Amino acid sequence: MLDVPIIRSFAITFPGLFSGRALHHAALHAVIAGDPGAAEVLFERAAERYRLELEVEALARLRVHQLVTRARAAGEPGREAELLLESAQRLARLGQIESFDPPFAMIPASGLFETGHDRRSRGASDASGASGPGALREAA
Repeated sequence: MLDVPIIRSFAITFPGLFSGRALHHAALHAVIAGDPGAAEVLFERAAERYRLELEVEALARLRVHQLVTRARAAGEPGREAELLLESAQRLARLGQIESFDPPFAMIPASGLFETGHDRRSRGASDASGASGPGALREAA
């Protein structure tokens, strides 16, 4: 249901009606839909809810998703590499994280860059050589 744009718009306008997890998943759906602007707003709404719900670990996972999304939307290889490096450092502190693939199952944090969203993004940007796990290793 959160994959429907009108529901995502409703969640942006009335975030108090949704849990932090639902807002987080709505943000991930926005990422998949290619709408980083809506994803950013939803990530922030979810972060607010996670803070209210005292879901510290969920907030940490959200921030990693947010950084990866910002990196993909950066459009500048240097900025993208910087954000991906920061996300990799944060991932190293997490045991698990939601996959970028619906239904956003929990996966080992080390596998985040092997989910479908990243494979699709990497395929598009491999031609420039600017992103993907290789870019993380090179940036480190």
